[in-house]
Amino acid sequence: MAQNSNEKFTLGQCLDFAINNSYAAHRANLDVSEAGYQINEARSNVLPQINASGGFDHSLVLPTTMLPGELIGESGMQIPVQMGSKNELDFGVSVEQIIFSPTLFTGIKIAKNNQELQSLRAAMTREEVIFDVSNAFYDILNSMQELENIHYMVSMQDSLYRLMEKRVEENVTREVDLNRIKVNLTNLRARGKNMGNVILQQKRYLQILIGIPIEDAFDVDDSEVQNIGLSELRGYSQPQNRIELDVLNKQKEMLELEIHSHKMEYMPTLSAIASAGYQFQSNRLNLTRDPWYSSAVVGVRLSIPIFDGFGKRNRIRQKQTQLQGLDWDIRETQQTLSANYLNAKNQMEVIYELVQVQSENLKLAEKVYSQTMALYTEGLASITDLLETETSLHEVKIAYTTELIRYKKTEIDLLKASGTLKYLLSNN
Repeated sequence: MAQNSNEKFTLGQCLDFAINNSYAAHRANLDVSEAGYQINEARSNVLPQINASGGFDHSLVLPTTMLPGELIGESGMQIPVQMGSKNELDFGVSVEQIIFSPTLFTGIKIAKNNQELQSLRAAMTREEVIFDVSNAFYDILNSMQELENIHYMVSMQDSLYRLMEKRVEENVTREVDLNRIKVNLTNLRARGKNMGNVILQQKRYLQILIGIPIEDAFDVDDSEVQNIGLSELRGYSQPQNRIELDVLNKQKEMLELEIHSHKMEYMPTLSAIASAGYQFQSNRLNLTRDPWYSSAVVGVRLSIPIFDGFGKRNRIRQKQTQLQGLDWDIRETQQTLSANYLNAKNQMEVIYELVQVQSENLKLAEKVYSQTMALYTEGLASITDLLETETSLHEVKIAYTTELIRYKKTEIDLLKASGTLKYLLSNN
């Protein structure tokens, strides 16, 4: 881990750590690196292709060839003759250099576009990491606040239980009322255990998201709940260029290049070749005494495609069909992104109003608690009324905090919809 195991992670620290260490970020970076090697592979075909070869053949039985009898004065006869040497050894080197190949340079362009595509996907992965980590972080804060509320309720109910227990002994309160409080206490403690397990699972999920091994010590800074404030609604604008659309447009550009490459397959290709080698033939395997024979060849090779059973035409039509489908994907994505932006903006306005309502509700609960405390001091309210009012005040405080967290999560949705999630990082 990048920091002390006793230190708690803030949201900003989680995001900064995740951008460089999450499993998704590592995979995205590897995809970009792989695309770079694919460019080098495509370029390698422009360079000369040099190959060396060698072979050794030992004939157990020499092949027989039928020769005309006229060679030895026997007209009309065929004479079987074994020809060749029992041992044949040859070595050679060949060089081929492409002079003209339209598909070769188109392939390099496709590889470069693929690297750009992988870079865009890596950027989109970073946005997804920021979005997922932020939501997971606020889910933990929300659960921790709920657990704190449960602990407070247990404390209040336990105090009330002890008070009611004394009153039952004094025959002032019925035992059935005491049992009701006991049932509530049991349920609250069970909820507390379950919520503690939920928080543990949420923290492990967050560790996986940001790239921290689950066996390492990890905790989040729950003090951030106190720092959440309700700022004025900002004027978010709908972006014209979203990375999702950039990815689709780059895929479209690659498909167009692939179609062009398939069309170029109808063009001829021209290459230069050269080869040289040595050959050894002998019935005895005496490499130093028997002669070696050399050979050398230079030339050009021209390949002109004439008919391939309509293979190229069908490959082109496949890509054209994929291109049409991609156009529909782009249109659908444009509509989806616009809808997500409008939905997030509307939801932001609604949550903003709800938080303000909860804020007013909190002020009212504080006022009721103050009034009840004054009545209790004057002996006009019971301890039960005071405990219930105090519990109600705490519940309203938690409700207000929960709405604030909902507000922050909705703000994250709007940041994603407006393409500005990167501003959550500390270096932006």
